[in-house]
Amino acid sequence: MLDRFLKALYLTHGEKLFVLAYAAVIATTAGMSVLIMSGVEGPAAIGPDTSLYVFWVIFAGATGGGIALFAARGWMGNLGVLGFARAFVGAIAVAFLASLIAGTMIYPLYGTFYAPVILLTEMIAKPWLAVAWFIILMGAHYMMIAITEERAFGYGRAASHRHATSRLSTLSRAQLYHRK
Repeated sequence: MLDRFLKALYLTHGEKLFVLAYAAVIATTAGMSVLIMSGVEGPAAIGPDTSLYVFWVIFAGATGGGIALFAARGWMGNLGVLGFARAFVGAIAVAFLASLIAGTMIYPLYGTFYAPVILLTEMIAKPWLAVAWFIILMGAHYMMIAITEERAFGYGRAASHRHATSRLSTLSRAQLYHRK
C-alpha cells in the first residue's frame, strides 16, 4: 500500500519540469493580474488594508493562467524551429485565454470583453510586461520539451501502461498470454 502511494508521488524529470512550467505561468498571471488591475483601479486598489477583492484578483489571475496553459498545451513543448514558432503563437493564445478567464471571474460581463483589450493596451504601454510574458512562456515551452521527449522515448509513467495486459496480475498474464 505504501509502495503504491510512494510510486504515485514519484515524478520523473520531465514531469517535474512540467509542474514547474505550470507554476511559473500561474505565478506570472497572478502577478500580472494584480499589476494590471492596480493600474485600472488606481493606486488605492492595493493598500495597507488589503481586502478580499485583491485576493480574488490574484486567484482569478492564477486560475485563468492555469486553465489557459492547459487549453493551449498542444502548442507548447515541440522541438525545432517550428516548435518555437508554435510556442510563440501558444504564448499569445495563453495570454488571450488567461485574460478572458480572469476578466470573466473579476467582472463577469464586462471583464469578458474588456480584459483582453486592457491586457493588450498594458503590454503596449509597458513593453517590459510583454517581454517578461514571452520570456516566461518560452521558458515554460523549454521545460515542456522534456516531458515530450520522455513520452517519445517511452520513459515515465505512461511507459508501464502501454499494453492492456500490463494491468493484469502476473499469474493472469502467464496463464492467458504467456507473458511475465
